Formats: sequence, C-alpha cells, structure tokens
Amino acid sequence: MKKLFTLSFIALGMIALQSSVNFSSVPPTGYTGASGDYCNSCHGSFALNSGGGGVSISGLPTSNYVPNQQYTFSLTINHGTADRRRWGFSIAAINGSGNSVGSFSSTNANAAPNSTELSHNNAVSTGDANTYTYNNLRWTAPGTANQAVTFYYVGNAGNAAGGSGGDYIYSGTSAIALPITLASFDAIVKGETVGLRWKTSSEINGDHFLIEKSDNGQHFYSIGKVIANGNTTTTSSYSFTDAKPSFFERDIFYRLQLVDKDGSRKLSNTVKVRLAASETQLIKVYPTITTRNSTVAADIKTEKNRTIDIQFIDNTGKLLATQKHALMSGSNTIRVAMPNNAATGVVFATFSSGNWKQTIRLAIL
Repeated sequence: MKKLFTLSFIALGMIALQSSVNFSSVPPTGYTGASGDYCNSCHGSFALNSGGGGVSISGLPTSNYVPNQQYTFSLTINHGTADRRRWGFSIAAINGSGNSVGSFSSTNANAAPNSTELSHNNAVSTGDANTYTYNNLRWTAPGTANQAVTFYYVGNAGNAAGGSGGDYIYSGTSAIALPITLASFDAIVKGETVGLRWKTSSEINGDHFLIEKSDNGQHFYSIGKVIANGNTTTTSSYSFTDAKPSFFERDIFYRLQLVDKDGSRKLSNTVKVRLAASETQLIKVYPTITTRNSTVAADIKTEKNRTIDIQFIDNTGKLLATQKHALMSGSNTIRVAMPNNAATGVVFATFSSGNWKQTIRLAIL
C-alpha cells in the first residue's frame, strides 16, 4: 500500500507540473521569429497573427543608431476582442550576420533581460482587455556603428487559464535601415516572375549585394547574389529576377544586404509585390520547418484535373528527389514526402505543371 501511495503521489506531481508549464514567469528564448520559430510552437491553439491584433514597438531607432546610446522604448500588444487577461512578450536584436547585437535592460518590474533577449519576467494580468503596453524597456546600441540591426518581437495575448492553450501569439519586426547610398530599389511583376531593380549613387569598398526574400514580411532568406562595382561616385544600376514565385494573391517581400569588403553589412528598405493568380495556385505548405523522412501538407487549388511535379532541390542546386501527384478540379490537400537524402538546412520544393510553377523554402532540422 505504501508503494502504491508513493507512485500515485509522484504521478499527481507530474500532472501538476505539466499543467503549470505556461512560461508566465520567464519564457524560453529563441522564439521571437529571428530563427523562424515563434511562441506558437507551445501556444499552438491558433495560427500566428490570427486574432485580429498585432504587436508593435515605439522608441527604437529605425534609420540609424548612435553607438553605445541607450534607447528607451515600449512594446504594445493588441487583440481583436476585449477578452484577454494575461500579456507576455519577448524581443531580440539581431545583426546582418545573425548574431545578437547591443544589450537589453529594463526599469519595468515585469520585464527583464532573458539571456540575450528581453522578456516578461512576470506576465501582466488584467481584467478583460484588448491591449496592453510594456513601458520603460531599454536597448543599448553596440559600440560599433554601421551595423544592420533587425528587432524581432512577439506578444502573447493570453486567456489566463493557467496553461498554454487558448492564447494568441503576434509577431513583428523593425529594421534599422542604414544609409547604403541606394538611390532607388523597386520590384516589378513580370507575369509569373518578379524583377528587382536598384541604383546606388555612390559606393565605397562595396563587395556584393545579397537579395533577400520573405513570404511573411518577417523571416527573410537569401535567393541570390550580385557583385557590386566596389568604389564609385557615379550612379550604378543593378537588377535581379526572381523566377521562383512563392505564392499568388499574397504579398511577397524583398530587401537587399550590401556587403562591404570588410564584411560589414547594411540593409535596404523592404519592398513588396503581389502576383496575380494563375489557373493553379499553391495556397499553403505546412509545416515549413520539418525533418527528413517526414511529410508536409500542401493546399492547392486548380481549375481542372491535372498532374503536378514536385522537385526537391538543396541550396547548392542539387536535385534530391521528384514526385508526382494527381489533382482534382477545385481545392486539394496532398501529403508530400520529404526526401530522405536531404541534409540539415534549407531545401526548396518546386511545384509545377505546364507553365505554372511555385517554389517554397523548407527548413530541415
């Protein structure tokens, strides 16, 4: 009887521990969106940014920063309905090389540094509300100037039910676009491709441009490289064509990184385009972070019965595998097997049929 009582006590303790893991005190790091992961990995009741609200910051620099200067800022979480009772957040500052930059601090009793991030250290409780603002947050700029910095932040509009269910997660970004002597940068839709054009008014020790793309306006990835003229005080013109559209009838975002010969990087402004729908559309692929030997789902709409081809290509351009799937007229959901020879990193899945083609970036863990 004593042994049975002991086992029952341990089991009850484990259940109580699991039910209390909602990170209301200090959240785990690495879920601001800087690496493609968000807090809805745990708070997964609803899709990211699906509750009719958003998260925003005020007070951080957007065009340049003064080295070592401390900036006081606020972070506001909004929700579409006044039924939220618990509010949490995290924010990270990342440079063009993917490293944390500067340092966070706070005089707000409900916020504190969390490794290299700043997070709630006691998620604020309120009555039914649709917004909450964390004030008196601080970021101290790095001692080195001319770094591209992107702030990645998330807000949790919680229901205060004591667990991770029923919460809405919102995400946002804000970039410090350093002056990179860009005279212009724009994107033009050309059928089912996107033409990018930019001009520089001058260049000093420029090495190359990295063309970056985002399917959600937050997490960018490189899709190409163009060599810079290097040193010139006259206008230089550049162009790049993205022949791999991600989605139709949805915004696609682009920006540039100017990489100098000393390795320093500067970000351009972000531009966006929207491609008109074709007779076949890849609506959604999920999840986009997966593993080899797993499957992902693809929602596809087509005007007629057809067979599509899917090619998996790694980031070196090597073809890993091909698949065929039959579609019926209307909306389809198919299961796509990930190639077992894919290495950890980025894999591109190209869906095509006739003149239609769409390419999705997938991350292999």
